[in-house]
Amino acid sequence: MKLVPLQQHIYFTNALQAAGINIFIHETGAILIRKGPVLYAAGLDADAPLGAVRNTPKTAICVASLDAVNHQFARAAGFRQVMTPATVAELDLTQPMQMHAKWRHAVQKAQDGPLKTLHRSFDMAKDYWLLANDMAQQRAKKFRAMPHAIVQNWPAHETQISVALDRKTPVAAMLFLKHGPTVTYQIGGANEAGRSLCAHHRLLREATAIFTANGHQRLDLGMIDTENAIDLARFKLRSGAAARKLGGTWIAPRRLFGMRRPKVRVMDL
Repeated sequence: MKLVPLQQHIYFTNALQAAGINIFIHETGAILIRKGPVLYAAGLDADAPLGAVRNTPKTAICVASLDAVNHQFARAAGFRQVMTPATVAELDLTQPMQMHAKWRHAVQKAQDGPLKTLHRSFDMAKDYWLLANDMAQQRAKKFRAMPHAIVQNWPAHETQISVALDRKTPVAAMLFLKHGPTVTYQIGGANEAGRSLCAHHRLLREATAIFTANGHQRLDLGMIDTENAIDLARFKLRSGAAARKLGGTWIAPRRLFGMRRPKVRVMDL
């Protein structure tokens, strides 16, 4: 089974539709998200027929986020780059984790401490607190992430929440979405106690063991930012994850659509 990004899996399509988000499934299989005059194609790989996507009828502006770096095929399809490529951290679950010594020490510290852990499917009634904490974090740090409607409409049996508890009180959690042979780390959070006890190190170590045992091949830990979120980037990379550069964000130039100055806000669902 092909390893595909979360945005190109049928679960993502179904979740968007259930959330009432206006999408269009192109004849090529590409999942397109419509926002007014903008049609956004997410996570396309180097084999995607960008030319066909660009020429979708009644589309004023077409924006494409590429999963792979292949500038030649994007330019050949009539696109121009408007955002530089992001970088994601990925763990190869078919190989043992190549943990940095300090990361391994943090795992041991968490295992020797008072924490108890649990790993199960996400339950909205029991686990809404994690979504609430995530919203508070977004407001405090002034950023926007993928809508929680994606999580709420993901098949429950294809989710996993990993929680660390100190005296029955949650101090850290990580939420994962499974899609085929790939798993994507979606939401996480920890309070001061969870951070001091290295809870996330233990949770990720145990979660990867579960995913590997269940036959998953890759864990996408999300984007890394070594300038604005150095601690998070270090956490991901020291786990043994490899950094992979994506293909950037591209837009079909205005001359293709008879427009003068299109204004686009990328991926604002």
